[in-house]
Amino acid sequence: MRKIWVLLVVVLLAKEAHAQQAPQYTQYIFNELIINPAYAGSKEILNINATHRSQWVGMEGAPTTQTLSLDGSSRSGLVGYGFNAIKDELGAQRQLGVQGNVAVRLQVGEASKLALGFAAGASQYTLDGTVLRPGSNIPDPSVPQGRASEVLPDARAGVFFNTERFYAGVSVANLINFKQEDLEVTTPRRHFFLSSGYVFNVSPFVILKPSFLVKEDFNSPTSLDLNTFVLLGERIWLGGSYRTAVQVHNKFPDEYSLDKRNAWAAIAQLYVTPKLRLGYSYDVSLNALKSHPSHEISIGYSFFKKQDARMLTPRYF
Repeated sequence: MRKIWVLLVVVLLAKEAHAQQAPQYTQYIFNELIINPAYAGSKEILNINATHRSQWVGMEGAPTTQTLSLDGSSRSGLVGYGFNAIKDELGAQRQLGVQGNVAVRLQVGEASKLALGFAAGASQYTLDGTVLRPGSNIPDPSVPQGRASEVLPDARAGVFFNTERFYAGVSVANLINFKQEDLEVTTPRRHFFLSSGYVFNVSPFVILKPSFLVKEDFNSPTSLDLNTFVLLGERIWLGGSYRTAVQVHNKFPDEYSLDKRNAWAAIAQLYVTPKLRLGYSYDVSLNALKSHPSHEISIGYSFFKKQDARMLTPRYF
């Protein structure tokens, strides 16, 4: 177990890798603000969401991530605003970050809007070299001998389009790139996201919602999530997700096994009340890590007044 953890950390910290991967989420489907700042204000009410993810449970140094987000809109619905905070830990690495979001939402049809969003803030990246035990007395120049920490600016941008039944979004995270050779810590690569989904009425009691997410950094295989959910009685979302890797650009040797990145997830969301939502997801990797599942829990609360009758049933995205 220790050998697996050390190998994982060394790969992520190596200067040749230049940067680390962004945190992984499964329940972004119910709160796209964590991947797209243009989503801010899309529900036109005040929302607060919190998520905790424990990845590869049982493995020493495995990732854990906590997020807190808040978003709302102006009375006219023209401007959306939001806030994101994140704590992400992986072995000897830790990131603490905060960002403010703003989005301009334009009416482009009778029931459709196009939003342009931007987020800016800062993150503290910490690398505790004393945690690493490479088993050698020879110092590794890529690993600090003590605890290294730096506070760096961060920014994101995105576009989000939605109707009552359809949505599509494009966003980019980690807009500000840094030269890793000038830093004692590692920072995430620039990531691009493409998401879309549609809602179908199956019956008065059942609503079907398929969706997908593409995540790309142009340095590793393209990540593709395929999701399907059903909403039962306007109260319970049940569904699953299949995550795989596809070779969009030819930067990998023939022996690179894309199927070793595959995973599936079972997801449930319950509206305890029209305002309070609870969620849980269970992820399993379809590779050597399959004995270390991932768990993610979320809670969301919406603030609206009695006259907001259209919000007394869940918004689909």
